[in-house]
Parts: sequence; structure tokens; C-alpha cells
Amino acid sequence: MQSDRKVRFSNSFALCGCIVSIRSWICGFLVTTILAQWADPGLTQVALGVNNACEAGSVRHPELESIHMIPLTAAKQLNFTYNPHPRSLFGRAIYGLNFCNTTVIYTHPGWNDEIQATNFLPIENWNGRFQGNGGGGWVTGGVEVGGITMMPSLEAGFAVSTTDGGHSSKLDDASGDGMSWAFTSPGNINWPLFLDFSHVALHDMAMIGKALTEAFYSTPSKSSYFFGGSTGGRQTYMLDQRSPNDFDGILGFCPAINWDKFQWSPLWAHIVMDEKGVYPRPCEFEAITAAAMKACDGLDGVEDGIISMLSRCFLNASTLVGHAFDCGGKDALFTPEAAEAANAALNGPRSVTGEFQWYGYGRDAKMWHFGALHTSCDGEGEKRAPVRLSIAEAYARYFVAKNANLDLQALGHSQWDDLFVASRNEYESITGTSDPDQSRFRKAGGKLLSWHGMADQIIPVNGTVDYTDKVLKKYPKAHDYFRMFLAPGADHSISNGLAPRNTLSALVEWVEKGIAPVTLRVEGLNAYGKPMTRNICMYPQVQHYVGGDPAWPSSFACV
Repeated sequence: MQSDRKVRFSNSFALCGCIVSIRSWICGFLVTTILAQWADPGLTQVALGVNNACEAGSVRHPELESIHMIPLTAAKQLNFTYNPHPRSLFGRAIYGLNFCNTTVIYTHPGWNDEIQATNFLPIENWNGRFQGNGGGGWVTGGVEVGGITMMPSLEAGFAVSTTDGGHSSKLDDASGDGMSWAFTSPGNINWPLFLDFSHVALHDMAMIGKALTEAFYSTPSKSSYFFGGSTGGRQTYMLDQRSPNDFDGILGFCPAINWDKFQWSPLWAHIVMDEKGVYPRPCEFEAITAAAMKACDGLDGVEDGIISMLSRCFLNASTLVGHAFDCGGKDALFTPEAAEAANAALNGPRSVTGEFQWYGYGRDAKMWHFGALHTSCDGEGEKRAPVRLSIAEAYARYFVAKNANLDLQALGHSQWDDLFVASRNEYESITGTSDPDQSRFRKAGGKLLSWHGMADQIIPVNGTVDYTDKVLKKYPKAHDYFRMFLAPGADHSISNGLAPRNTLSALVEWVEKGIAPVTLRVEGLNAYGKPMTRNICMYPQVQHYVGGDPAWPSSFACV
């Protein structure tokens, strides 16, 4: 296994082979979103003295009491070219990268795990900063996901690090297809690997990465950062809650926090459809979303193809039943079954007795493409079936039911309730990442910058709002160290480019100069395909139109 990992690492720069459905959005989300966060002229590089002998014997081995190191490997990469995935909307090639490629493989004695921490250290023009990088889906990090996130920061002069968490780091396995690591034997959870995935390997990565950085440059980094999205966003909040001294600044977007509860939101509407045995056409769900856009677009004072006042958008899909809509050029009528499923996805899961379990999605979330309302059609568009979000499906099967062959389509409502309660009882304290107590992070002087797309069709944005409200209630002055921004119109894949720009630069300014961001700049296309620039507001403020061209940020104010 050790030699296999070394071989995989030597070929680690092959980019993710994204395919359809969930894997596509993971790749698209990481590539198109994260590349927008980095390189900025303000992140200046400083030429420092460096140990250019990039060899295993020349780089001091990190020493940590809780782990056993397998000898590290180090190899110099000169004039390396990074090519983004062809599906990247904003990616660009990066040329002439020179860095020391350092790999540490280690175990936790008694855990029977084997983890690979990967570190890229600039051979020239190190900017004095260290950056840890998060994962996606069921991937803790590692070379495929981490490579995508690390290279632009490496170009900007950061020493960068990632971890595979002890299991597959292939992007194809992020969706839940490669879950063999979940069990030690059928029905028995591999708790050491799950803890590595949850938080342990993240702390290890920080300690190992910073130690290697100091050894290589003969001086510690002046500041340290971590960021990631989705699962990487959850990791950001986990570091805040569990390892508050690991990083000076952490950046998490579309965070998969409330892990034990949000996983049920993308599955709920399919349970409703299963009970009826009816799976409406995707075009019907798309038309329901279009109706919500028409009803709620103008709530902020202007119709611009973006719903900014999500908390005031209450379209009930049942009011559309019997009305006509266009389905691929053919007239159709909204059905009760589609309305019931759409309302289930929008309102979120409920128990048999109607009790709230978790949040649903924004009225403009495109859940018919993938997510809570995803269904498939045959060639004639008549025979349809549910397409469940594989990440959530894997969680329900492997970790909650502990049955890899669980038939979710046959699940009754009472069985659903049992699984939901079991999830909360068993995993909330392990990987829920929902503790609003940020006192240790605040005392450590850390800064947490976060944002979430309001049209996220995978992770309900209101779950992040719920957490933020709890923090602000506990610490009314939490904005001194924690700032959350909601991005109207941005979905989980950021396919329309409505993601905040230069957020890493904003975090660096906050950490190193004390200049806290008040707004974040967004550039992209609205729902009508028109370019726009906007300054999104720090929560709990929202955008409101004050006059002028809605394509310009000066036409909106935060209220």
C-alpha cells in the first residue's frame, strides 16, 4: 500500500476525470469557484532564504507524538505547467511553477490507518504564508481535489498542503461511489477513518504542513490560512470548533455544516415521490422554479433575474396545479404530484407527525438538474425514475443504516424518522459541525470568512443561516472575528459565475492588516444571461435596489 500511494502521488497532477451528475458539479464547483478566490496583486511575494536541496534527507522530518511517520519523500518540480479541467468556466493554465513536492505518509498507532499529507513548497518567491486546503464530497482532500485548489495559491507564493484523510482521494469517489473504506466488516463502521475524515487528519495536516514549511525555509510562516468549499467548508468550521489554534484565517464557502441533518434534505422529496410512485418530468420542476422567480424576483426593488429577498419568497407550488406550462415546446399542466414533491423540497423534511427536521431549499434552487428533485426520463420522456444525490445516499446507507444495500425507494416514513433520529444521535457530536461556541477561536485571534450561495441546490442555505444566528445570539460582537455573506443567485456548482471574487485576498487583509470586509464583490451572469457586478452584503444585511442600472453595484445598498 505504501508503494502504491507513492506511485499515485507521482502521477498526482492528472486532473480530475469528471463525469456526469454529482461528479460534474464537484469538479465544476471546485474548479470554477476556487480559482476565483486566489491570485491577487495584493498578495505580494517575498524572496526569502530557502533550502533548495529538495530531497528527503534534506527536509527535516516533522515530529508529532500522536502519529508514526513513514519516511517522507521529496522531489523538485521545475517549470511545471498546470492545466485546468476542460469544463472549468474560469480556469486558466499556470506556467513555470517551481516547487518542492513533499509527501508524508503516517499512521495513528492502533488505528490501522495510513494517511498521506501532500505539501507543495515554492522554491522561489515564497510569500511567507502557509495554506491548508479542503476536500469535497466524501474526499477529505488529497492530490486530485487538493491539486485543483492548491496550484493557483502556489502561483501566488503560498506554501500549500492537503491530506487524503486515509482513504481514496480520487474525485470520482467524492460522490460516494468508492465507500469501501466505510466498513471494517459488513455493518461495522471504520471509526478511525471516519474520525480522520471528520477532523483528525485536518489537524495533522496543519501540524505537518507548517513543520515542513518551517524546516524548508528555515523560518516559520508569518501567517497561516485554510479554505475550502462544501465538504471543505465543513472542514473550515470544524477547524474553528475543534482546532482553533491551527490557522490564523479560515475561509469556507457553501459549508456542509450540520452534516448529520442536512444530508436528509436532498433525499426528502424523493421519499414523497416514492410514496406516490410518481416521478414528475424535470421540465415541470423547472417551470415551478421559473414561477417562483417571476413571483419573487422584484422583492428587492428590481427584476434582475436574481432572488435577493429569499426570506420573503413563499411561493406554494400547489397554487400552480392545473395551470399550463411549456415542456420542451409542448403544452402541459402542472400536476398535484409535482407540486407536492416541490413543496417537500422547498420546505424540508418533516416527521410523520409533521415536526420540523431540517431546512429545504431556496425557491430559485435548480434542484431538477441534480439534487432533491432530480428525476430521469427514458428516450420518450415518459418512463421516469428518481435520481438521488449519491453523497447523501451513501451517508444514509453506510453510516446510518449501516447497510450498503439499503433500498431507499422502499423506505417508509416511520423508517425515515428512525434513520433521521439515529443520524443525529450518533453523528452530531462527531461530524455535525454545528457547535456555535467559537470562544476558543475568538481568544486565539482567528478570523473566519464565509459565504453561501442562496440558490444552493445541495446544501440548504438556511442551515448556514441557522448556525450564524446561533453564533450571533451567543456572541453579539461575533462580526469582529466571524463574517458570513449570502450570495443571491449563486448555486452549489457556481455554474453562472455568481461567486464572490478575491475572498482569499480579503481574508489576508483582515488577518494581517485588520481591515475587515464589509462587502464581497460578485461578477457573473444573472438568470437571463446578462452580465452583472454586485457587492453582496454581510449577514444579516440584504441587498436592496436604490436606483440606476441593476448591472452595477452602485445601484444597490445593504439594508
